[in-house]
Amino acid sequence: MRFEVKGRGADWGSAPVLCAAIFAVAAILVSHTPAFGQVEMSAVRDTAQIGAIDITGYPYFFYSPETEFALGGAMIFTMRLSPDPAVKPSNAILSGYYSVKGSYDIFFNPEFYLGNDRYYIGISADYFRFVDKFWGIGNNTPDFDSAGYIRKLIWLNLEFDVSVVGPLKVGVNYDFNSTTIEDKQSNPFLLSGSVTGSDGGTSSGIGAVLFADTRNSAFYPTKGGYYKLSFLTAVDWLGSSFSFRRWILDLRHYVSMSSSLVLAMQMFGTAITGDPPFYMLPALGGDNIMRGYYEGRYRDKFYLAAQGELRVRLTRRWGLVGWAGIGDVSGDIPGFRLKDGKPTFGVGVRFALDPVEVVNVRADFGYGQDTRGIYFNAKEAF
Repeated sequence: MRFEVKGRGADWGSAPVLCAAIFAVAAILVSHTPAFGQVEMSAVRDTAQIGAIDITGYPYFFYSPETEFALGGAMIFTMRLSPDPAVKPSNAILSGYYSVKGSYDIFFNPEFYLGNDRYYIGISADYFRFVDKFWGIGNNTPDFDSAGYIRKLIWLNLEFDVSVVGPLKVGVNYDFNSTTIEDKQSNPFLLSGSVTGSDGGTSSGIGAVLFADTRNSAFYPTKGGYYKLSFLTAVDWLGSSFSFRRWILDLRHYVSMSSSLVLAMQMFGTAITGDPPFYMLPALGGDNIMRGYYEGRYRDKFYLAAQGELRVRLTRRWGLVGWAGIGDVSGDIPGFRLKDGKPTFGVGVRFALDPVEVVNVRADFGYGQDTRGIYFNAKEAF
């Protein structure tokens, strides 16, 4: 059986069938595993209560255009630090995987909601080796076979927010990115040194955050919204090899249409000025926004995307989703044209590892413009 992923489109072979079968078998095993008090370790999921901490662990197989087949595992920690049920539980995800392409990733992401949601602390730490591709910069770059290269990354992001008026928070963040280009392979852009970051480097920056979170759940919101504007500046006096400024706007809104049907909507935009490394340019695609496109198939200094998703809970554990969206990249704001926007649409299956907090694992099948992708992950896409 052969699985080949190219710049535009992928030869799936039997990948959808196999991924669906793995997902179904794993979900069945999970649903028949006792949640508490089991002495022997479950092969698929362990849930335990340690004081106020719930721990859910599971191994997983997945397939995506970026990694192809991979094997990994994750643990999700949830804890309520307030007796008020309206306050979102603090949580943390620790995950890692190894793929058939030789990519690997170790990721840790704790989030704390403190003081009855007056304070927020978020930490993201990532270490990975990624067999990646780079087709150049722009929204109409040609596909070619020598786009591959390999990079290693150490990434750390710290954020602290405090409430000022109602749900509105203001905060500060720090972002550190140390990238090594391990192998340029035969990528013409990297071999020629024609793009910033061809040899890797370090970016280090500080910024500000304006943030409001009125969701009724951090895992499966059915109403409210998540609205965030962040700014970051990378400067040499912080040890950065590059000088640039980055803005990110992330707007999400959730509408409960019935007890089992939710409409989720998102608008996302990012802009970067200065001279950033190519691998930090806004990248279209991935497993959250513009699913179906290889993440980074199109890169440029400006990126806009919008998507809507219908989420249906069929039973206490099982659910389905369907989404559609549009997005594109450009060298400047006037360069965006609605008629040139790239579409995305697809369907997905959800299974609740924790049906109380509705912590889902998901299998998504996304389609784009002459491309497609399969994704298996934890939590909702947005």
